[in-house]
Amino acid sequence: MTSRFSIDAKGGLKPDASETAAELAQRSGHYLLLPTAADLLCALRTPLHGGRAATPRVVLLGDASGFPLSDLIAFLSQSRWSGVLRVHTAGGERSVALKDGEVRGAASEDPADRLSEVLVRLGLATRSHVDEALREVPPSKVGRALVDRGVLQAHQLWAAVSQQVSDIFHAMVLAREGVFLLVDQDVDERLQSNVQLSTQSLLMDAIRKIDELAHFRGRIPHGRVYVAKKRPSDGKLHPDEDLLLGLATGRRTVLELAAAAHLSEFETTKVLFRLLEGGYASVSEVSAVEAPPVAAAAADPAVAVVRTFNAIYAEVLAEVAHEGRGADFLQAANVALAGQSLTAFGVLAGLQFGPDGRLPERQLLEAFARARATLGSEPVASLRAALSDVMFFLLFQAGELLESRADEELARRVKELLSGLQE
Repeated sequence: MTSRFSIDAKGGLKPDASETAAELAQRSGHYLLLPTAADLLCALRTPLHGGRAATPRVVLLGDASGFPLSDLIAFLSQSRWSGVLRVHTAGGERSVALKDGEVRGAASEDPADRLSEVLVRLGLATRSHVDEALREVPPSKVGRALVDRGVLQAHQLWAAVSQQVSDIFHAMVLAREGVFLLVDQDVDERLQSNVQLSTQSLLMDAIRKIDELAHFRGRIPHGRVYVAKKRPSDGKLHPDEDLLLGLATGRRTVLELAAAAHLSEFETTKVLFRLLEGGYASVSEVSAVEAPPVAAAAADPAVAVVRTFNAIYAEVLAEVAHEGRGADFLQAANVALAGQSLTAFGVLAGLQFGPDGRLPERQLLEAFARARATLGSEPVASLRAALSDVMFFLLFQAGELLESRADEELARRVKELLSGLQE
């Protein structure tokens, strides 16, 4: 069990559970707080009490920005070490299991590292094949389900699993921020089905990517810069370039774009670098402020309300579409809207969501103008309430389809958009 506690603004320490309180009590004493990374707390008891801890235990931890993980993995390989290396970054946790210094498996919380995504990227299965399988089995069983359906051959599944492990390994080695932990742990306790890949071969490939990334860093210094579209596609872009350019609103960082497109940070950076070189996009340390495209929005608050909520609806649909559920989601939303059960205000009657998830702006504003006299003393507030009702319905439906991390990220972006409206 992992003990959890909170530290308040005054430095007070509060255990989250009674088990944690008991664990802390066993370690009572005076501690020296060591300077570490922002997301890492390291305390050294003084004087030391000594003693041995039971496994699994953390035997080494550090700041990924201050120590090259490639050097650490090379040492672990040469010393034939067995255990698990975990790297925690903004995108979640990734881990690789080593047995006698060789890579035997990997795991990741990043949706881009899922086996289903690897199968689609390699062209071994279509998105529809994967989505059909995921309706019947959990993500961990999708590969076997596709073999049983005849979509994959057993050797193709093995190749995809090996590629998945390789991709996770490279993402860990390329991490330039975050915290790494070396855990003294039997790898069989963590991974049920093992592969065996040469650590040295993986490292050589990772070093090549490190050199490439150093080149990209001349234009994209880190994963927290925001990316904005400078000019639209001219029909000459590759599909991955076109996808990222469409997502680049100036309010998403490189890391957030990677999560939205289900790509690794390295692949996203590589694609964005090409977009920057071609003059299609720009990067900034500051998020762009959502602004109405024409001056009418400032003159008429109803326009700003409609455009803000339309931007939210589009965000929700885009997030669901990345899970391969966009068409079904949009159809269900239009059925609910047509039934006039989403809101008590009739201003939305007869409207339907477009392919991009937005309501037709002109028709909606015309309907609002006709109904304005019936919407009380604050008609814009009534319009906002109606659109808000629809928003909460869409967010609820999306929450049933999205992983918790994607759902939380969507809620954060929605909150940002809403903050642009004056109360």
